[in-house]
Amino acid sequence: MPAERREQILDAALNVFARHGFHKATIKQIAREAGLKSPALIYWYFPSKADLFHAVVQRLAGLFSHLTEYEPLLNQPPEDLLLRLAQQYLAIFDNPQAENLFRTLVADALRAPGCSSELVEQSIGRVVNFLVAYFGRQIELGHLRPHNPEASARAFLGALNAFVMSRTFFPPLHTGLPDRDTYAAHIVSIFLDGLRAEGPPCSDGC
Repeated sequence: MPAERREQILDAALNVFARHGFHKATIKQIAREAGLKSPALIYWYFPSKADLFHAVVQRLAGLFSHLTEYEPLLNQPPEDLLLRLAQQYLAIFDNPQAENLFRTLVADALRAPGCSSELVEQSIGRVVNFLVAYFGRQIELGHLRPHNPEASARAFLGALNAFVMSRTFFPPLHTGLPDRDTYAAHIVSIFLDGLRAEGPPCSDGC
């Protein structure tokens, strides 16, 4: 029962934070959303609103966890693995609550830096770290030309985030873009056209 009540509160908090943002949301609103008789019941599980927001952010970060389970696949060809990762990354934001909370986190980033930085570290940061390792391995295998994997990892993810940002914050910029999966396929194709190795791997680390 306590575990179920905790999840009930988290569900309600996710909805309220998404609608009102961290600073305008109140414990009373969250209690009402959760169907609790008293807002004080929330404090049995979360000492403060900040702690509750922290828990909600961790839940959102969990949506990204499956994207970092590719370590056994470092040898997979980039046209296959990058497409799968790109499509699954963009699919996360088809979840309306994830998109709304993403909007909240961006809007509140300056006023709640601890929460947003944790989200980046535990979710998007993990994806960046995997991409760095993956691009490094593909360079070793001679599938991609030598380059800086730190830069290419961020460039690749940045192209995906541009899709999310345009849809979430700047709808006019989203006009004319293809559907999610087609966009992912285009980005992978464009990206690999620039990084594909044209000859044997460089032996002197050039």
